[in-house]
Amino acid sequence: MKLMVSAKPFTAELKSVLPAVATRSGLPMLSGVRLEASDGGVSIEATDLELTARRVVAGDVMIEGAGSVVVPAKALIKTVAAMSEPEIVLESHSSDGRAGLDVRAGTRTVTLQGWPTDDWPAVPRVAAIDPIASIDASAVVDAFERVALCASDDEARPVLTCVAIFFREDPPTLEVVATDSYRLGVAQIPLEAGFRVSDGPLLVPARGIRFLARQLKRAEGAVQVRALEASAGETSRASRIAFSRPDAEWTVRTVEGEFPNWKQVVPNPEGGSFEFDPEELGSALRAATSVRSTKGAPIRLTLDRTCSLALKDPGVGEMREALTETKFSPNGAGAVEVAFNLEYLVDAIRFCGAERGRMWVRDGLKPALFEGPERRYVLMPIRLP
Repeated sequence: MKLMVSAKPFTAELKSVLPAVATRSGLPMLSGVRLEASDGGVSIEATDLELTARRVVAGDVMIEGAGSVVVPAKALIKTVAAMSEPEIVLESHSSDGRAGLDVRAGTRTVTLQGWPTDDWPAVPRVAAIDPIASIDASAVVDAFERVALCASDDEARPVLTCVAIFFREDPPTLEVVATDSYRLGVAQIPLEAGFRVSDGPLLVPARGIRFLARQLKRAEGAVQVRALEASAGETSRASRIAFSRPDAEWTVRTVEGEFPNWKQVVPNPEGGSFEFDPEELGSALRAATSVRSTKGAPIRLTLDRTCSLALKDPGVGEMREALTETKFSPNGAGAVEVAFNLEYLVDAIRFCGAERGRMWVRDGLKPALFEGPERRYVLMPIRLP
C-alpha cells in the first residue's frame, strides 16, 4: 500500500473513528485502525467488536499502490499531526510476518510497527444489506441523545442498559425508548412510507447509542439504517444496527432479550396540568443543589394556585422558591404535593426541550408524564414522609 494524502483532513478522519478503537482488549491489534487503499480511496476502519466505525477518504488522496495494514491508532494520529508538511506519504511494508507503516513528509520518516490484516475481525459490509429506512441524521442525533439519558447503568439488568428501537407502521415512525425503571423516555422520528419493517425491537446498548449520536453529528442530510447479522468470522452471531452514508458506516452490536412492556406504564395526559418555564424551573433546581449534601435528598413541588419548590437537607440548610412563570390546572385532582429525584427532574426538562414545558400529575404517588414535541418522559415520584 502506498498513497499520498493531505495531513490535516486525514488527521480529522482518523480522530473520527477513535471512539470505536478498543481501549482494553485481549487482542492488541484492536487498539489499531485498519487502513486499506484501493481505487475508491483509502478506508479507515476501527472496531472493538461492539462498535465499528468506517470512513472513506476519496478527496485529497493519491493512490500509488493498493493494499492494507493495521497500525496503532493513537500513535498514527500523533505521527500524522506532528508532520510539518501539508502532504504526507503512507507506505506499508512487511517482513518475517510483521507489518509496518512508513509515514513520510519532507525529510522526516516515522516507522510504526503494526499487524497484517489477516487477523482483523470480519466487519460486516453495510452496503450489501438492504436498508430499512432513510432518516434525517439530525433527528436521529436529537432522539438518541435525549433517550440515552433514561437508560440504566446497572449491568445486573442488561436489557435496561439498552435503548429499544421500534419501527412502527401506523403512522410510519421510528420509536426510541429507554427506561431504568425509575423513569422512561420515548422519542419519535417520523418516517416516509414504504420502509421495511424489522422483526421486533432492536436493543442497542446505551453506550452504542451515544456513540452513534456523536458520529452522526458529522453527517448531513439523510442516513440509511439497516439491521444485519454479524459475519461468521466474529465471536458471535449477534445482530447489529447500522447507519451509513456514502463515505461512512457505523455499526453497533445489539443485545438479545425482551424489553419491558413500557406502554403499560405510560400514563394518559390527565389529572393536574403543570405548565412551567424550563429556564425558571431549571435555574431553581440548580440553586437547590447548593443545600444538598447527598444525592438522595428529593426536590419537593407544591402545585396549587401558586407553585413552589423546596429542598431541605438537615445537615446543610433549606432552599425554597416560588415559581412565578408557572400555571397549575388541577382538573379535579386538587392541590398536589409531589417529590422527585432532582437529577431526574433536570433530565425531564432537558428531554422535553419545549419552550413551554408541561407535566401531568395525578397525585404524589403515581407516575408523572412530561410532554414535548414528539417526546414523552415518565418519572416516578419519591414517597414523601
